[in-house]
Amino acid sequence: MKPDTHQPLLDSGFWRAVIVMAVISAVLMYIVVVYPIDRAFLPEASVVSVPIDNLFKFSMFFSVPILVYVNGFIIYFALRYRRRPEEPIEAVGSPIHDHPALETTWTIIPGILMIVLAVLSYYIIPMYYPTGQATASAVTMEAIGHKFYFEFRYPGLKQSVMNEMHLPIGVPVTLDITSYEETLDVKTGPVLHSFWVPEFRLKQDMIPGMVVPIHFTAREIGTFRIVCAEFCGLGHSHMWGKVVVQSKTDFDKWYAQQQTEAAAPEAERLITLAGGDASAGQGLFNAKCTACHNAAPFAQTKVGPGLADLFDDPEHPNLVTGKKATPANVADVLEHGAHGSYGVMPNMHANGLTDKDVANLVAYLQTLHK
Repeated sequence: MKPDTHQPLLDSGFWRAVIVMAVISAVLMYIVVVYPIDRAFLPEASVVSVPIDNLFKFSMFFSVPILVYVNGFIIYFALRYRRRPEEPIEAVGSPIHDHPALETTWTIIPGILMIVLAVLSYYIIPMYYPTGQATASAVTMEAIGHKFYFEFRYPGLKQSVMNEMHLPIGVPVTLDITSYEETLDVKTGPVLHSFWVPEFRLKQDMIPGMVVPIHFTAREIGTFRIVCAEFCGLGHSHMWGKVVVQSKTDFDKWYAQQQTEAAAPEAERLITLAGGDASAGQGLFNAKCTACHNAAPFAQTKVGPGLADLFDDPEHPNLVTGKKATPANVADVLEHGAHGSYGVMPNMHANGLTDKDVANLVAYLQTLHK
């Protein structure tokens, strides 16, 4: 296209495009304001969820017109100043090379928005990471990431709670977050996880050797997801848990029950293996165990070794505990877990297994052969 200095660049076609983009922006900005994130998408289950959502809406509100106008003008100019079939290959479009006023405007406005966003974030984010007197909480507990489960430790409880965090509603909580140093895992070493409760708007990396305190208050009774939001190995997809927010009365009952169980004398008990269902055990193995084990020969490892011929392998006659590979000793490993050169084997509570599940798994493992 030959430059035409007499052709107006901001003609009616340009302004029609501007008006269309303005209407689209206004509609989308209205949707951002009125869209009920808490009801239609994610409940605002913690006190700080509300300002976090407001901050998100603020950034979305001003991002919409930027998105619409930038992409709209790209499309408009690409169509208006495209080379026509009758024009030579070296034809050029508009002779305009710069517009200082326009460039200054589109630099200053986003700059101001970024400063405002930074100031708002400065006041909101510390609600999760308070300092000084603001750190005072009614409950301080620990969340520890393992391969591949979450462990929660409560003050006054001797035993940990696996994959299930109970909280009283309306009570400020400080959660000390870290990850277990898998120092016995010679293949992978320490593992990073990410503790994410979407309904709490809470996400924090779980780093071995580092304790990060997070402060929050649950504001809605219910059961909410805990997700590991960072790839942590072959069992990553199995690493999930839940937060159970209860009334103060219900939480006190749950806590008292945990204390009673911890105070009871620990008697030796034997899981009954008779009647184990190999078919049910196979389903459990596929759901619970395949993150770390193959139903294949010992050398075909994932996190742990393959478990085919577990009871009849002359090259590996002993379990990770050093005991002979018998059904009772395998059940003991499933029940209590173990540590070894391959890392940590979670106990039955961490894996969410019942006595019957253990019996079914042992029955299935007895059917595996090379």
